[in-house]
Amino acid sequence: MIPSLRLVIYFAVGAVGWVAAAASSEFLVAAALYDVVLLFVAALDLLLSPQPRDFDIERSLSDKMNLGVANTVTLQAHSRANAPVTLTLRDEPPATWPVRVVDAAPRSPAAVSPLPAVARATLPTMPLQRTQTGYSVTPTRRGQWTFGALSARYPTRLGLWHRQFRRAPKKGEEQTVRVYPDTNEVRRYELRLREGRLRDLGLHAARLRGQGTEFESLREYTADDNYKDINWKASARRGKLVSTQYEIERDQTVVIAVDCGRMMTSMAHLRDEARGMRDENSASDSSLIPHPSSLTVPLSKLDCAINATVLLAHVSASMGDAVGVLLFADTVLGFVPPRKGRLQTGAIIEAMYAVQPSLVEPDYAGAYNYLMSRKIRRALVVTFTDLIDPDASRELLQASGALRRHHNALCVTINNRDVMDLAAVLPQDASQLYAKAMAQRMLSQRAGALEELRRRGVGILDVDAAQLTIATVNRYLDLKSRAAL
Repeated sequence: MIPSLRLVIYFAVGAVGWVAAAASSEFLVAAALYDVVLLFVAALDLLLSPQPRDFDIERSLSDKMNLGVANTVTLQAHSRANAPVTLTLRDEPPATWPVRVVDAAPRSPAAVSPLPAVARATLPTMPLQRTQTGYSVTPTRRGQWTFGALSARYPTRLGLWHRQFRRAPKKGEEQTVRVYPDTNEVRRYELRLREGRLRDLGLHAARLRGQGTEFESLREYTADDNYKDINWKASARRGKLVSTQYEIERDQTVVIAVDCGRMMTSMAHLRDEARGMRDENSASDSSLIPHPSSLTVPLSKLDCAINATVLLAHVSASMGDAVGVLLFADTVLGFVPPRKGRLQTGAIIEAMYAVQPSLVEPDYAGAYNYLMSRKIRRALVVTFTDLIDPDASRELLQASGALRRHHNALCVTINNRDVMDLAAVLPQDASQLYAKAMAQRMLSQRAGALEELRRRGVGILDVDAAQLTIATVNRYLDLKSRAAL
């Protein structure tokens, strides 16, 4: 229990009486009587007020959370007290996670907690009732995380004391959550696909149909049809022009190789947290525009690549292709063999959710040799990586040459916006001139490495981190519509 400010003021008033008693003995009895009565009232207030055992507090949350978006945590309290009490709840989410707390008071505005590792909320409770409040946390890293203890504080009936208690989980019963890559893009894709509005996400919806290579049906020729699609045998039998309609080949293989080495440890961009909180039914493209007051969290290049992998795997599976994932750094970290079906996306997410980048050089040759040793039929191998220095690009060049003999290769890289901005700045002094020259040299080396890959038959996609997911899926759809997988 903690004395309240009100009790401190009352005792301060009593101290004035003792000062007066020091000056004149006439005030001695009054000062002593005042303190005795105040102590009696304070003790009585403590005794007759609700006890900590009269409250049950608990936390409710999903055991699976999405990286970089707001996830809701609900705090519940059950009161067995015989009078209304306002609890101030304090939760301990994982450190470094931004917290947005919403008080239980009606229409109270959201407030960002001043301490990232602590969430505080007020909760008015009624006798023999269960009430709840909540807050949202934004995970900043994937993996498994543990929540701490729940604490509560409440005033006594006369407001002379603050009582508090703590509910800590027993050893082995801690509440843990698993932070997965952001799957909101998958839900948005499915929603827009059902509504026929994939262009709202930036996807080239027309490419879902494509020209195709597999026979689907015959239909009467129209003026818009290509002459190459005329089926002359069927036209001769029917006595009129008949066109052959094709569909995209579905029995293909896609393998997504994700570099988890040192070049993927750098931060790529700040993600708009509020995007995951917006209305999914909004018909406006403004749902994709960051709100100026929203929280943002940093994502590494590996996080961006994994988020893109999730949507690419889902789209590939929905298109009827077998899709798999290879995770590597200086050695192979994990492999999900290519399989068909929408359940494959879940298996890929499980394989990737706890992978973190490490400060080691990626072994492209070892990863590609491992992939070719699995005896997979010809596939589109999409490699998410980054090119910074000539040594790393040389290793990728050598490894890609062997891969191209067996598979179709696509290299997806995230350009460095900071270096590009530095190379474009107008220098004001010698140090800025030197920095600009070094930035231009880095960009020149990077462009040369990408061009050399392109000359060796490797597809190149070099985009900003913010456009990585949509650009990668669009390239896949383009290759599939042209039967180039």
